[in-house]
Amino acid sequence: MPHLTIDVGVVRITALLDADIDGGPMREAFPDVPPERLLAAQELFPGETGPEDSWRLRVRAWLLLHPEGVLLFDTGIGPETAPASAWSSEPGALAAALAEVKATPEHVDVVAISHVHDDHVGGVLTTNGDPAFARARYLMQRADADWLEDADDEDSAAVRDSLVRPLRRAGVVELLDGDRRLTDHLELHHAPGHTPGHQILRVVSDGERALLSADTWNHPMQLAQPDLPSGPDHDHKGAAAARRAVLAEALGHPGTLIAPTHFAAAFGRLANARDGALLWQPVDG
Repeated sequence: MPHLTIDVGVVRITALLDADIDGGPMREAFPDVPPERLLAAQELFPGETGPEDSWRLRVRAWLLLHPEGVLLFDTGIGPETAPASAWSSEPGALAAALAEVKATPEHVDVVAISHVHDDHVGGVLTTNGDPAFARARYLMQRADADWLEDADDEDSAAVRDSLVRPLRRAGVVELLDGDRRLTDHLELHHAPGHTPGHQILRVVSDGERALLSADTWNHPMQLAQPDLPSGPDHDHKGAAAARRAVLAEALGHPGTLIAPTHFAAAFGRLANARDGALLWQPVDG
């Protein structure tokens, strides 16, 4: 099922599949992970691996219907004019995914950006350079915006110049300084490391909880081994600390639903096996 919907109390969360593509060799996506651990991870989580030991990369955005409105968490790869087109084999399918769940860009009143990598912020503008969600305010962490302004690598510069600066010039961006409670049920939580402004979305309603974890973890192997880094981590130590903190929060509230951007499963929960090992249990509805 490409798009999966789960209710967390009064909040309805739909995982929108933006892309399912070859993310390149696992050893390049996770260059600092020892080869024997990569091999073990491929055997343990075959759904994350593509042909010839590549990383099968899913990219998702998240549509949340809540009592106060409609929020979109991340915007995926974006159209053919977005920076991710330089490496992605296909443009993002967010617009079509929204239509498939009978939603339109006009329904969205808040777009929260987890971080400013091109596969999360790529769909903020149309091919004409206009804000893709015309009614929405866009929320991102100031730490990410400042980091982009100082960036000198080609990928970050492309995101800055073709996406974030035009969006800010349109006057629709609100920069956050840390955690922000959005409603009684939704809170953005700053979890830096993957990028300086990386943030996740916490959902709490009627005794149920979900964490939209963005790139806290890019592969299930990092759940049981949070010190294993992702190649795109800006700060390996900071990213590992964020993984441990979010993991502790999830384990501290048993039954918490976790929604990672890039896993094979859109939703899952954590459990302990009899031997104490941490288990990732996909949830399909």
